[in-house]
Amino acid sequence: MALTVDWNAGIVYSDASINDVPAHHIALRDLEESATGVLYPPICAWSNSDLGGGASFSQVDYINGYRLQFIGPGPFTITGNLNAPIIDTGVQVERKTSAAFVTTAVGGSGPSAAEIAAAILAAAQITPIHAAYVSGRIKRWNGSAWV
Repeated sequence: MALTVDWNAGIVYSDASINDVPAHHIALRDLEESATGVLYPPICAWSNSDLGGGASFSQVDYINGYRLQFIGPGPFTITGNLNAPIIDTGVQVERKTSAAFVTTAVGGSGPSAAEIAAAILAAAQITPIHAAYVSGRIKRWNGSAWV
């Protein structure tokens, strides 16, 4: 992915799909820190919330009036939380975003799905929740009475 900027017009040009928002952010920061880029306002704001277990919620917001324009025949895809005005050039741009979109470390040290399931089962077996189906309702035992 090659990014270029028309600093005076406030347009960021991309010749490829954006499938890695953290990598896109780093590329934008490199442009901002270039000899020309330091003379202009920043292109983006970055937020990254650690969700634990090697997962994070990342988002890039274009600021200061910057817009994104894809160059080339397309189609293009944006995968992740990229909040940027897109200049319509007639090519298809598909956005794949979600409030729950997260980035995880490939080969990271976080637990696998099987390890998470085993830990939940072990915790449930240590402190069971006693319940009964009474008169059409599920009731929970609080240690002295059904509630």
